[in-house]
Amino acid sequence: MKRFSTFLALFVGVMMLAGANGCSSDPNVEGAKLDLRNKDYDRALENLETALAGNPENAEAWKLKGDVLAEKAETVRDADEHTTLVDEMIEAYSRASDLGLDVSREMTMAYFKEFDMGGKAFNRGRDNSDEYSASAVFFANASKIYPDSTGPYVNRAYALINAGETAMAIEPFESAVELGDDDPQTYIFLADLYRQNDRAGDAVVLLEKAGTMFPDNIDIQAQLLNAYQASGQTDRAMAKYEEAVNQDPNNKLYQYNYGSMLLQEEMYDKAVVHLTKATELDPEYSNAYYNLGAAYINQAVAFSEQINAIDDDLRENRDNMSDADISAKEAEMETLGQSRLESFSNAVGPLERAKELTEAGEGQDLTGICQALFSAYVQTNQEEKAKSVQECAGYEEM
Repeated sequence: MKRFSTFLALFVGVMMLAGANGCSSDPNVEGAKLDLRNKDYDRALENLETALAGNPENAEAWKLKGDVLAEKAETVRDADEHTTLVDEMIEAYSRASDLGLDVSREMTMAYFKEFDMGGKAFNRGRDNSDEYSASAVFFANASKIYPDSTGPYVNRAYALINAGETAMAIEPFESAVELGDDDPQTYIFLADLYRQNDRAGDAVVLLEKAGTMFPDNIDIQAQLLNAYQASGQTDRAMAKYEEAVNQDPNNKLYQYNYGSMLLQEEMYDKAVVHLTKATELDPEYSNAYYNLGAAYINQAVAFSEQINAIDDDLRENRDNMSDADISAKEAEMETLGQSRLESFSNAVGPLERAKELTEAGEGQDLTGICQALFSAYVQTNQEEKAKSVQECAGYEEM
């Protein structure tokens, strides 16, 4: 999981509380200023409510109310209560702005404070996971203050992911993308969330856009290929895989992914070529060895199916076939039988290597590899070797 990071600028300054144009003519506003200096926020708000009840167009009272709420919010740790104060602060400053006062400095300070609180809560999340939820709230508050800033949306999404609220992280990531966020990781994380929530088609659209923005980003290209496959766009995926392999033939991941997809599409000859290349590029690539062995096994099974089909045809139509046709069919079956044996033999080496590499890891399941090896050993008349993997394959003794 990506750790919290931000380019939060330090906003340094001392906020001087003073009424606009000297002393206010409203005694309640003057009383609220004194209450604020004494940090008696509730009494200050009572005075300001009285002033605004008498004159709802009092711009100075609205601005001062925003100041009081901003300071009071700093003293409140509870995220929900804090958010209520921030919402009221934004409303107060907005009314003051509508009435002609410049509150941009105050809004900027409030934005940085919320952003900073979000960052600190995120870091506390390492020791207390509940803090991630609080962090998301603070970043959401920052977005309310400056809705056009991408940073709070992205960091809120990361906080939600860390809090286990992955589906909820989609919306802030989407907001960041709509605002022009230029971090490739934003697109990668959002695409992954789309796929997790059965929105593979949306992942394709997003990653195609990202691919144009970041044409040299290998991770985005790999994600796009996976998204094509997950969304059932097999033809596009195959074309993209082939293009990727041609552009970067020494990329083991491209070779492996393309070979694995060819395997799924039952194009075994081509799958063998690319999976073999992946193992050559990385001799420790256990998954590539396993899929290479699987390609040979499946190829052998395909030969068996062809043999069975010809044999069935002979049984049903032998009386109506010429001796030459019968001989040709039998010769074809023999050739296919030799090809089948060769495929099973070719599967042994990569499967043994896959087993060796997988055994070196901790807690790895060998069942699938051992079952494939057992089949290859039996079909190539290696009885003792077959017995050696029988238990691992989960089969009863021979």
